Amino acid sequence: MPSLFRRHPTRTITDTVNGIPVDYDIPDTTPAPPRLPFNLDSLLRKALFTAAILMTIGAIVWGTVAIGSMLSLLAPAWAAYLVAGVFDAGWAACLVAEWLLRYDSNRAELPRRAGIAMLAVSVAAIILHGHRDNALLVGIVGALVSVAAKGVWAIGMHTIRIKLDPKYEAYLRALQQQAGTEMALALGERDRLLAEERTVGVRLALEARRPAAPPVVEPVNRPADRTVDRPEPQPVQAADQPVDQIETTPEPVLIQATGRAVDRPVRPEDQVDELFRRLRNGDHITKKGAATILGVPESTAYRRLKDAESKLHQYR
Repeated sequence: MPSLFRRHPTRTITDTVNGIPVDYDIPDTTPAPPRLPFNLDSLLRKALFTAAILMTIGAIVWGTVAIGSMLSLLAPAWAAYLVAGVFDAGWAACLVAEWLLRYDSNRAELPRRAGIAMLAVSVAAIILHGHRDNALLVGIVGALVSVAAKGVWAIGMHTIRIKLDPKYEAYLRALQQQAGTEMALALGERDRLLAEERTVGVRLALEARRPAAPPVVEPVNRPADRTVDRPEPQPVQAADQPVDQIETTPEPVLIQATGRAVDRPVRPEDQVDELFRRLRNGDHITKKGAATILGVPESTAYRRLKDAESKLHQYR
């Protein structure tokens, strides 16, 4: 239950008694801060702009009714009254723009002139409506409502407008341009990031809709079988071979040594390596067998066989 008596302000003191911290309250004798004096200028300024806003609302309503009733002769009522509010709403919007640019006299000049032009059109339309209904005086009075509202706004803007020196006005304009540039760059960066995100999304969607490509099987390039034209071999008599036992040389056969190309001409080293490989595998090769394997005369095969046996003895 709140106390019926007024409590005096207190403040809390923290102290230590015999090593124990304690908190206790004492009356606060600090003088109260001085109150701000009554600001009559602020109150009158608020009253002035409140009256201007109410007059503007009344002018918009009256102008919409007057112009809308005249336009309803050629258009549906809802469209006529909707369009009728454009004139008064236009010069009211110019008032807002003039308020926002009150510290920049050069830029505020354009909305001020545009507002006056729209107000003149609205006044003429209201007077024309009164003349059409044989009530010209009523039309003039109704038009003066918009003029009065515009005039009150002009007076209110004059009371708050501060005429800056050209130097400070240019400084203020430079600050506004700098802030606007930073905002434009930030918005541009945002648009770029959003565009990149949309691009990635589109690419992923297209990749998901694209059918899988069939596997590509590349043909294996095999070396073509080449036949090497060799001269017809002549029978050669070995040193230990009788004359009547000379045999014709069988058709030469290409021998491919291990790790060598197929189409390379066969050299004596290749023939020795082939016989050496067979001997090393345990094959028993005679002179006639070597001739059959190598496709050379027995005399040549005999020499290759001896070389292969010598090579085999070296590795043992």
